Amino acid sequence: MAKERDRRIGEDQLVYGLPKRMAARATGKARESGGSVSGDPPYRPTPEPEEPGKHFFRTVHPKPGACEKCKEMEGIKFKEEPERPHPNCKSEIRKNEAKPEKRYFSGFLSGYEDNAVYQFWGLDTVVVTVTHVTGALASGVHVFSNRDGDRQSHILGGSVSFEFHAETDVPVFWSIHLIQKGANNTMVRYDVEYGILP
Repeated sequence: MAKERDRRIGEDQLVYGLPKRMAARATGKARESGGSVSGDPPYRPTPEPEEPGKHFFRTVHPKPGACEKCKEMEGIKFKEEPERPHPNCKSEIRKNEAKPEKRYFSGFLSGYEDNAVYQFWGLDTVVVTVTHVTGALASGVHVFSNRDGDRQSHILGGSVSFEFHAETDVPVFWSIHLIQKGANNTMVRYDVEYGILP
């Protein structure tokens, strides 16, 4: 009889609203399915899968009567969902898509071995377009990137575009070096296009 009584002690205790003997099984199944578990703090952020090729930021929108900590977070762009400053936080956290802004550099190269170097922070793709303006038959250009090697082409009477890529989702440092490979009377125009996050 003592053994029977010992076995039942604590079995009627509630854990997360369930009898103790059932809580472990229910919690394990909910965690495996990726759902929320009763008893998890309501302020714990659940990570969302990101969409490839898109950039997002989060903003905090406090409700009327919010605390000072929540009000201080308003207007800040967060890369990841921020932790709430307290367990009963009712502020809304919105996911916003960051549309990259296009930026450009342009100029001219004239004469053999004339060159230009541009260094900047940008997203994962840089496009360099070179257009032949005037000059010798041997008009050409050499474009080097610190992230994706170099490209070369002859561009007599036309234009050519080179695309450089970096395997990243965040802005990186780029260095683009252009060298004109035509004769002294040759001129080319170049345009460097890249994106930045606002």
